[in-house]
Amino acid sequence: MKKILTFLFLLSIGFINAQEKGGLMSHLLINVGYSNLNGNYFKLGPEVYLVQPNDNLIDLSATANMAYFKDKFVVVPELGIGYQFNAQKVKNRIDPYREYMNGTFYSARVNVSPWNVTPEIGIALIGIVEANVGYSFQFRDHKYTSFEGIKFGLTIHIPTIFLVSEAGLY
Repeated sequence: MKKILTFLFLLSIGFINAQEKGGLMSHLLINVGYSNLNGNYFKLGPEVYLVQPNDNLIDLSATANMAYFKDKFVVVPELGIGYQFNAQKVKNRIDPYREYMNGTFYSARVNVSPWNVTPEIGIALIGIVEANVGYSFQFRDHKYTSFEGIKFGLTIHIPTIFLVSEAGLY
């Protein structure tokens, strides 16, 4: 499983670099949040936004969901791909992500872990705070918990553009 996750991560990096040549602008973010699926999870991981010419976003993420079940600390790795529809189109194409701070996005996403697949929908306000809900389909049993059922959460997307001087990944 570790080899598969490594391969998918490297593939996504290659996809990002290939898409930048096609006119997409990329932004690296830090994904922090809370989710509930038969228990409370703390989420943390990197995320990449690919800004399309139509001002919508392709969202790629790798998240570690951390929780305690039966007095055991459990980490659930999760890969996600999503699409965020911009409700407010941006006029400034020099650096559109700064303008997204005023925008609202509707999102559709699919998250995959070694135990489940979870399609989700959500809404992101001011480009940073996202509320989402979905249903998790378990395809493999876990030793400490179940992954079948309704999942909801709150995620904060922390842009790293404020930490670097220019937009995009290099």
